[in-house]
Amino acid sequence: MVKYADWIIRWRWWVIAGSVLVTLAFCAGLDKVRFSGDYRDFFNRNDPQLKAYELVQNAYSNDSTALVVFAPKGGTVFEPRTLEAIHRFTEAAWTFPFARRVDSLTNFQHAEVRQDDLVVRNLVKHPERLGPAELQTISKIALNEPLLVKKLVSPSGHVAGVSVSFTLPKKSESEIPTAVKALREQISTIKADFPELQITATGSLLLDNAFDEQAQADIQTLTPVMYLFMMVVIFLSLRSVLGMLTTLLVLTFSVLVAIGAAGLLDVKLTAVSVTVPTILMTIAVANCMHILLYVVQKMGAGESRRDAVHQAITINLPLIVVACGTDVLGFFSMMLTDVPPIANFGLLLGIGSIAVFVFSVTLLPALAAVLPLKGRPELHEGGLWLGKAVVRLVDRRYLIFGITLLINAAAVYFVLQNKFEDNFVNYFSEKIAFRSDTDFISHNLSGVHEVLYSVPAAQGSSVSSPEYLRNLDKFSTWLRAQPEVFNVTSLSDIVKRINRTMNGGDPAAFRVPAAADASSQLLLLFEMSLPPGLELNDQIRIDRSASKLSVVVKDISSAELLAFDQRVQQWVGQNMPAYMKTEGTGPSIMFSRIGEMNVSGTMEGYVLQILLISVVIGVLLKSFKMGVISLIPNVIPSLLAFGLWGALVGQIGLSVSVVAVLTYGIIVDDTVHSIFKYHRARRGLGMESRRAIEYVYSTSAISIFATTLVLVLGFGVLMFSNFDLNADLGIMSGLTIGIAALVDLLLVPPLLFAFDNEWQQRRAQPDGKMAVPSID
Repeated sequence: MVKYADWIIRWRWWVIAGSVLVTLAFCAGLDKVRFSGDYRDFFNRNDPQLKAYELVQNAYSNDSTALVVFAPKGGTVFEPRTLEAIHRFTEAAWTFPFARRVDSLTNFQHAEVRQDDLVVRNLVKHPERLGPAELQTISKIALNEPLLVKKLVSPSGHVAGVSVSFTLPKKSESEIPTAVKALREQISTIKADFPELQITATGSLLLDNAFDEQAQADIQTLTPVMYLFMMVVIFLSLRSVLGMLTTLLVLTFSVLVAIGAAGLLDVKLTAVSVTVPTILMTIAVANCMHILLYVVQKMGAGESRRDAVHQAITINLPLIVVACGTDVLGFFSMMLTDVPPIANFGLLLGIGSIAVFVFSVTLLPALAAVLPLKGRPELHEGGLWLGKAVVRLVDRRYLIFGITLLINAAAVYFVLQNKFEDNFVNYFSEKIAFRSDTDFISHNLSGVHEVLYSVPAAQGSSVSSPEYLRNLDKFSTWLRAQPEVFNVTSLSDIVKRINRTMNGGDPAAFRVPAAADASSQLLLLFEMSLPPGLELNDQIRIDRSASKLSVVVKDISSAELLAFDQRVQQWVGQNMPAYMKTEGTGPSIMFSRIGEMNVSGTMEGYVLQILLISVVIGVLLKSFKMGVISLIPNVIPSLLAFGLWGALVGQIGLSVSVVAVLTYGIIVDDTVHSIFKYHRARRGLGMESRRAIEYVYSTSAISIFATTLVLVLGFGVLMFSNFDLNADLGIMSGLTIGIAALVDLLLVPPLLFAFDNEWQQRRAQPDGKMAVPSID
């Protein structure tokens, strides 16, 4: 360590130049950084749920959708002005980039029989000319049509929607923003011409766009706010502009390396991984504070700048190696998850943490040796006072242990109250238009959770066979009777509707025809009457071997949604022919399982961290006892944080589930500094246990306060995100780190004394007295 410190100080200018060159090399990847707004990127390409969903999309229509809802401020949609607005938007939507299909109340294909001919026409034509009688007829038809009610018109008729399907070539990152821009421009036009209408929009296209917009908004807003916070905290801690600039340079270089690595490795940034710069800045500042505070404390005690920097390197370098090593281990262990954004999040944080370590032991001391930093005597004196205050806790250790035991027992209970819940709509704050619009639509027209079932026909048969359609109708009827179900769209409903129409509107004819070829003829007749763009290929496979059944469910929890799908599978197995076996899929089902997928991986990473870090500490200190001691203060913060979350919130989603593994490596840092310095005081300086504790906290307590403030503020910045995954991550991480600091200051000193209260072999002076170095 001494030789390394000598080398850094001697070659300081070359070290600074080398750091700049390394950073510039990684900056070559900055122009290759890409943002991903595709919600499919939340899933591994081999994920069975994603594969099942893609099979359904490829079999029918691989579309992204947008549902635009029109709500008059009074009355129903069945009046000329509202129908005219819907009609105008419907016609304009066909011209949107990548639009493939447009379905609405006005262009719904209503079937009638005229002189034994089946006539299929738009339900609404020339809405501005409609009189009261015609409006009443349209209202009656629409509100009695299963294919419209709770899908494109509410049962009361107070809102109606237009569904636009987009087929994206996926050759460019600009396709989704281009389609959304056209959609929004047309909505703005209609709003201007029809101010009496409230117009909202949701759908998978807008979900993808919301992910993309929020990712870029966070990186554009959170990073500058973080820089401001860091500058204030560093300046208040060091009272040094040069110290502040030194730290900012280290953290900036570290962030540039991590983001540049993302471009070089072709790792897409998502709404989750855009928080990497904020978290890395937090870690970098906390790391730098340990060294810089040590330097200014020593200079405040009368040391020269060179000697203070030299001591900071020799004493803190082993601690930084272990502390940064735990950070890197913790972040890389996040790659064990099956959720790609979380795995990439861990990868970039791991790379960034390596950069933080390298720059902390090279660039930072080199700059400290060059810049004219000034000592702060008050920090040195404050450290001595804190050391004396902390050591008094040793005398109250049994009270502290008892209170800790009770609090942790309560925490265990509340931890068990947490439930894993994930809802992609709730990933966004209510301030985001996508969230507020989606909530409005789900409360007034249709649910946003759609489960898709591709139901196959018997081999050698087709979906038009009476047996298949009767079974499909039985399935649809059972689904509609389930309390979670909002709406069901089934091929059997179309056949029943056309059969009723061909029989003069007789209600008794609303059934699947019994004759073997009648269903095929009805379907063929109906499909031949449909205009281009409104065919049934989004419901029937091109080879007619299967049809798609769509189930829209109410706004239920992910656990309830998975339980519903499990009940469906059970019913199908008991009541349907074996060849009609099907499984539910769709974004809602996929996101409902994402928490479960992530938890297994993060728990593996968490256990791996706990074991490896404790083993590393025990091996480096050659003390099994110290390895065990390190476990207690590092596990308790996560337990208490999740207990508080269970008591106050009770729902754990994708972001909260990664907090334990994310923060474990971070909260170990202060514990490592305390335990290693205590071990050095006991073994290397020959201090007895109580004096060693006072020595440790006289030099590290201020650093613990300062780094905790930095970390809590840093993660606290994420609370400003309108992407609730990041906001929850910030809240829980800040809470965990804050608790960890209290544990390090209140519990670790009594633990060290209780586990290690025997004197080491004394280094006797000639007079037989023990040589105890002065803390001063």
